[in-house]
Amino acid sequence: MFKKYFFFFILILVLGACSSKTGEKIRKYRDVYAQGDFEKAQSLLDSSGLKKEKNSELLWHLEKGTLALARGDENTAIVDFQTSLDLIDRLFTTKLTKKAASLFINDASDDFYGASYERSYAHYFLAKAYYQRYQKTKTKLDLQGARGTILAWDSYFAELQRSASAKTIYQTDLMLKVFGGQIHEVSEISNDKQIALQLYKDALRILELQGGAFSLFNSKSADYVKTYEEAVKEDKAPSQKNYDKTAAYQDLKNYLHYKVLSLTKEIRGSDFAVQLKSLSPQSDVLKKVETGKSNVTIVIEEGLVPAKVGKPFNFGIKGAMAATDDKKVQSFIATVGSDLIASFAMNKLGMAPSNTSNPGSFLFAHQVTKLAVQEAAVEFELPMIENVPLVQRLQVFVLDSKGVIIAQSPLPVISENGDIARIVLEEDVVSRYVKTGTRVALKHLTAIVAAMTVYQTINGKNGNGGDFLAKAAALATYVGASKGIAMFEKADTRYWSTLPQALRMMEFKLAPGDYEIGIALYTGDKAPAAPSKVLGKVAVDKSGKTINILTFSKL
Repeated sequence: MFKKYFFFFILILVLGACSSKTGEKIRKYRDVYAQGDFEKAQSLLDSSGLKKEKNSELLWHLEKGTLALARGDENTAIVDFQTSLDLIDRLFTTKLTKKAASLFINDASDDFYGASYERSYAHYFLAKAYYQRYQKTKTKLDLQGARGTILAWDSYFAELQRSASAKTIYQTDLMLKVFGGQIHEVSEISNDKQIALQLYKDALRILELQGGAFSLFNSKSADYVKTYEEAVKEDKAPSQKNYDKTAAYQDLKNYLHYKVLSLTKEIRGSDFAVQLKSLSPQSDVLKKVETGKSNVTIVIEEGLVPAKVGKPFNFGIKGAMAATDDKKVQSFIATVGSDLIASFAMNKLGMAPSNTSNPGSFLFAHQVTKLAVQEAAVEFELPMIENVPLVQRLQVFVLDSKGVIIAQSPLPVISENGDIARIVLEEDVVSRYVKTGTRVALKHLTAIVAAMTVYQTINGKNGNGGDFLAKAAALATYVGASKGIAMFEKADTRYWSTLPQALRMMEFKLAPGDYEIGIALYTGDKAPAAPSKVLGKVAVDKSGKTINILTFSKL
């Protein structure tokens, strides 16, 4: 019965060792990248072994493209991110249409498809690469490349909405709308500005409806998610009673009000009064609108997305007994009975459940905890993000060539990828729990039956006095098999390690000249008086509106 496992256990020992080395090098690469030592990061990435992993081809291009862009090599970045999007199209289609995987194929052994947020942000980085090359070359084709990528990003979400379960919260992204609006504004084409205005209006609607699912914008996000899921099932808008709006919510709302009002004033002057009455902006927003059109947009990429980890779950053995198609196992179950096998697993092999916690905050996740019953159970891992570092409220400063502060503003977060990743992976746990749990439990069931056969044989030869030896032999048989299964069933924790955790944005009206951009933390509701960290320089000329992208890891 175990001969068919032998080859796979030997294989996974080899693959597991290789994967462990690659994972360790990628962790070092991520740390060095966060420190801004991109030359060393390139060396670590090249030597990591990731390029040679055929099932990680997409991940290789995502990491390679991100690092190329950080080093100022837009040409390489564009090739890698375009390759990434081509792979996403091919792999995503394959994943949806291919037959169910073999019993022996686990997620970590399969191709890396990327989570939905990772596939989404490949578009952002390609658009960013095209735009940064446009800033150097002033070639309109590059600007059109950025614009075309925004349209492809929107199409990606349209396809996701058609194919995804109605329970999926992440069906669009605020950064798509707001950064997409900025790219369309830069072109200075009237029709593109009309598109930009609509994108900013879309962002406001997303903030009001889906924003409540994220802790950054809503202090009652867990409660809001439950009402959101109920509303989706009934095809209704979610109730706002559990939307306890934070300062981050208000900062972003004010920025979007400014964008809608300033563009409306510029291109649809006759609609301005109506829009003003509809939005009822705060006085600071209206004052900024009245100062005239801004010409410098600051985009700030903050930190790195939290790492995926393998979280243990339990799955009851009885469910596997009903699902097995192994003739020998079926015959054994019919002979001794499922209750006796379950009792043997718990009392002789110690297979009591130990991880029955809820995988997430989702209302529909109750099915997972119902299946993790208090009976003989196996343990397996699924990837999750358990600890999302808190994103702090920031003030952004503009300093002139003499270091004098000439402008400052709250720095709103447009998208918080840590929270997005957490929600996406929690949803993924719910959809994969039964499939993965059944697959793992079936493997363990075969090992349990073998262990029980050993127990009965030894105990029968030695009478009741042989229970100790029989139990020891049975346990040794099971432990040997379960170790191989456990190694093979490790969670797939591959992820795009250099994706930013948060993306922020603000814009200013600045005269031609050289400036520095700084940031500092709020103290409660009190804004800082001066920057605590300078992120970089911005050069402003008379050529029109520009987007300037800066990064930082820690304050």
